[in-house]
Amino acid sequence: MGQAETSFNIPLKCTPEEYKHFVEPAMGEADKSNFPMALDIVSNGLNAHPASEGLLFLKAYFGYKVADSMSNQLIALPRAIERLPDGSLVIDGSAANQMLVQFGEIIKVLEDSDGAIDELLQVNPKSQEVTGFKNYIKTKLEKLEHESTNMRTSLGNSANIAGGFCQGCRQTISFDSQKVVFRRTSATQMEVFHEACYKKSN
Repeated sequence: MGQAETSFNIPLKCTPEEYKHFVEPAMGEADKSNFPMALDIVSNGLNAHPASEGLLFLKAYFGYKVADSMSNQLIALPRAIERLPDGSLVIDGSAANQMLVQFGEIIKVLEDSDGAIDELLQVNPKSQEVTGFKNYIKTKLEKLEHESTNMRTSLGNSANIAGGFCQGCRQTISFDSQKVVFRRTSATQMEVFHEACYKKSN
């Protein structure tokens, strides 16, 4: 068993064959920031060498990098929730649902990484680097799951908070797909408008 030094300074336990056919090409893709391809190469390697510590670690690491890249892409999505200068709250149901789908995909990738780390810990339970990485992934997962739950709850409770009808046009509101504005009318009550109706009312 050889140990291949990687750019993140953790020696990888893998055979020369694993290194040549999987680690080297995967690291080449990673150097070009093509983490999805690097993850595919390593996953293929694990099909042939399921107990490889080096490949398991790379699967977890590249999975984390893919999830990180996906998280950065969330910035490009339309904002799901924003506050207006008058204190009203705009919720874009369509953007929120898009974000929830993206959260789900990121969570799935991180769970796959976490699974690879669990397999690695069965082989090498005392590795501090692996345990530290597991805790880091676990923290990321918990944060994403918390944000996802909060957004889902906000969308689910929208009709209960302010009713299901626009205060402007009196038409039904689809909180899942429309852009709506919530305006506080008292300490305990809110009213809701389609965004266009809200603009007309001001």
